[in-house]
Amino acid sequence: MKYAAKAATLLFGALFTLSLGISLYTILSMSQLSLRTAEGTGVPVRHYGVYLPVNSYTFFQDVVTGAKLAGTELSCGLSFHPIGDGTLDLSMARYSGIDGAIVFPAIPDDQARRLLTDLNTSGVPVVLIEHTIANDSPWPFVGTNNFDLGKKIGEVIAKIGTDPLHVAIVYSDKSPGIYAERELVEMGILASLGDRLGRSLSVRKTDLNPLDAEDLTSQILRNEPSINTIVFTDTNDTLSATQVLIDMNLVGQVQIIGFGADRPILDYIEKGVLAGSIAVNPKEIGYRAVQLLYELEQEGISESFVDTGVQVITRASVQELQDAPSQDLGGGA
Repeated sequence: MKYAAKAATLLFGALFTLSLGISLYTILSMSQLSLRTAEGTGVPVRHYGVYLPVNSYTFFQDVVTGAKLAGTELSCGLSFHPIGDGTLDLSMARYSGIDGAIVFPAIPDDQARRLLTDLNTSGVPVVLIEHTIANDSPWPFVGTNNFDLGKKIGEVIAKIGTDPLHVAIVYSDKSPGIYAERELVEMGILASLGDRLGRSLSVRKTDLNPLDAEDLTSQILRNEPSINTIVFTDTNDTLSATQVLIDMNLVGQVQIIGFGADRPILDYIEKGVLAGSIAVNPKEIGYRAVQLLYELEQEGISESFVDTGVQVITRASVQELQDAPSQDLGGGA
């Protein structure tokens, strides 16, 4: 046992050292690449690091799209790094030579606060997106006001629900920004509905498994007949749950409020399968975050909070959305 424990300790140490070496090599390589670009063109190139959770879901892909557009317009080089799950990239950021950082703090608040403070102390300005971290001097923030998001959800429920309202809200690891500020979301819902709720909100959560929402929705519909309204906070979960509702022939008996403005969701709303949807704009979040960081780096001061808004989509407004041309984020739209 003693030898096994010693071997395990040595293996862990070797793996940690290897991981640290790879992270440092990657960071230093990107720093050198940024400097070579600047020298080769004669044009000052700023290098901003963007730290996002690693997943394939649309939200963060759209954040990256918006950030790249702003980076091109402002001649800022962007590098994208993982955060969470034991990654070391944010820990090493202060040594990487970046001129600023955009961070989705998908790590415990205490750890995030320490690392972000270290960045500021080393002269690297920081902008947070989608989840704030309480601090004596809060970092500039770009994203959704989750209290307002909750209020908008409550307004939709109030229009389509029948008293007494028995509501389940389903958070998801696929939308970590909303889950991290779930207390604000629920406060917003309660502010809109007041005493119309027949009982306290039933709170659930799905993981990154795309099938998790199917199983959860099926369980709710089969085992909890008193719940008459289900709210989802992720686009993929919305689509999975809607299919379960259709398969169980419960359309109209249980109201589902979805998340997102993807074409299938708009079609479901138009057909009356979904009661409505709440949408945010991740491309705008990425775009405005780069703008704000640029302003902060150049001027030493910036807006403290950029609210990118919450959109309510109902059957009355869905046709207008379907007919609208794709929005161009250029010019800060």
